[in-house]
Amino acid sequence: MKEIKPLIGITILCVSSMMAFLAVVGPIIRKLNLQEWHAGVMVALAGIAWIFLSRFWGKKSDIFGRKNILLLSIFGFFISYLLLAIFVNYAVITPPLVIISFIVLIITRLLIGVFYSAIPPVCNALIADKVKSGKRTSYMASLGASNGLGMILGPIIGGALATYGLAIPLYAAAILPLFAVFIALFFLEKDRKIEKIKDTPLHFLDKRLRLPMIASFITMFSIVTSQICLGFFILDRFQTNEIETAKITGYILAIIRVVFILTQIVVSKLKSVKPINWLTLGATFSAIGYLLIGIITTKEELTMAFCIGTIGLGMIMPAFLAITANSVEAHEQGIAAGTVSSAQGLGIIVGPLLSTILYSINPNFPFVFAGITFIILFAVSLLYKKTKVIC
Repeated sequence: MKEIKPLIGITILCVSSMMAFLAVVGPIIRKLNLQEWHAGVMVALAGIAWIFLSRFWGKKSDIFGRKNILLLSIFGFFISYLLLAIFVNYAVITPPLVIISFIVLIITRLLIGVFYSAIPPVCNALIADKVKSGKRTSYMASLGASNGLGMILGPIIGGALATYGLAIPLYAAAILPLFAVFIALFFLEKDRKIEKIKDTPLHFLDKRLRLPMIASFITMFSIVTSQICLGFFILDRFQTNEIETAKITGYILAIIRVVFILTQIVVSKLKSVKPINWLTLGATFSAIGYLLIGIITTKEELTMAFCIGTIGLGMIMPAFLAITANSVEAHEQGIAAGTVSSAQGLGIIVGPLLSTILYSINPNFPFVFAGITFIILFAVSLLYKKTKVIC
């Protein structure tokens, strides 16, 4: 598939843009006299948009073409981010009323989430269109590795540029998707003529997508749990101060992101392994890793446990995307990818709520719970493997 390189470039640029905001959201909130929960609402809205609009965008790409929807969504992403940057640039100089700042930030971040929610499912559907079933896991893993790279580069870009002002990282983040528009426009093939097919629309709970949706939700829930609870866990388990905790947290998150990328690169090279086998193996690694967190005694052991769990996540993500593509018909690829992507959005919403509640009961509980969910995923995967031929 010659278009995989343009898709990798688009993914890196858009994910980097999305993640750059995280480096400056705290200072922006404080500078505009907002409160921490305002930031939480802004992040949650992006997840809500992901849940409700991934299917919408996926279905539209089935009807109007992948490239057309991708161009529309990336350009909308660019405009939304530019509006956010312009407002922040103005607000940090002349802070408006708190309610005005909150409303404008909510609207612009919601628009960013609305348009970004189209990019992952449409890219995945495009791979499904162009690649035979036996090789889809490899290409999905390549796209996943680029997603991980964007998650690393985004905060680095945002943090580095913040020294020149809080609005500068946002302007830079807005420019990145503009480059992605250029790549999509000139390096993706023109959409083929869409054949109109009368059929029953794919249901949100379609039995063909149950396994990938479960895997999608569990994976994103676990990732968010790690990001939310890790700092608190280090504070409470090792009795470190705030500065030392921030250093250790950043160190561990950086390492596991690299591990995540490397794992997906390995998966992309091993083209002969079926996605269902990657899924069962990944669930095993993730279950072991997250359960080990409950018995660790040193920072090094904590890092190792997270690395084991992340190896599993790196296997699971391309596997459930490939299983999604292999389970539906050609004219359903877009809406199927969007449906499974919406389960990730649900994980983003449920993860912070449930994991913090569990943490308040016992610091080990969020990680033990995640480990148990991966055991369940392993069992469901084995059952699926016995009953399905195309895996």
